[in-house]
Amino acid sequence: MICFRKAFIASDKPIFHLRTQHQVCHVTGTYSATYHEGSIQVPIPCAVVNVVFITTLIIALIALSVGQYNCPGQYVSSAPPNTHVQFPCSDDWIVHKGKCYLISKKTKNWTLAQNSCSKHGATLAVIDSKEDMNFLKHHVGRAEHWIGLKNEAGQTWKWSNGQEFNNWFNLTGSENCAVLNSAEVSSAECDKNLHWICSKPSK
Repeated sequence: MICFRKAFIASDKPIFHLRTQHQVCHVTGTYSATYHEGSIQVPIPCAVVNVVFITTLIIALIALSVGQYNCPGQYVSSAPPNTHVQFPCSDDWIVHKGKCYLISKKTKNWTLAQNSCSKHGATLAVIDSKEDMNFLKHHVGRAEHWIGLKNEAGQTWKWSNGQEFNNWFNLTGSENCAVLNSAEVSSAECDKNLHWICSKPSK
């Protein structure tokens, strides 16, 4: 607070002097306003100050609790701690339309390539749509890759999952195992060492 003190000089005109106020809280439990140079003390109970402070703190805590109840998404993390994020495919696999594909960097014959896919819970690639066919052609380039289509000793062509091939695309050649590159699907001798493509459903 600011205190005005009236004084008179020779002209008898009042002059006001500003005085500062120091506020203290005594050990006796009162809050006093002390004025210098003849000021007075107005006791205010410290308990009042404490009550105001505690009341403000309680209101703030209640507001925070209400905010957590009404807007839980702003206070609770969307992912629980220690939760592992699952990806649709493993490392080195590529995902497309609900399937995971692995394009090998090594070469093996058709049977060993199929065994390698089985170790990953997959088979040599089963291609059941033109979109999947174009996707794989784009990724394999010019090199021939085994896919899961085979003709067992004069029988009908079957996929590695046991489903019969319905001739929905043109298969060239007269050998018993199918290969794919960026240009076409053809057949090759099954004991030839080539790259291969595995496929399995995504997670």
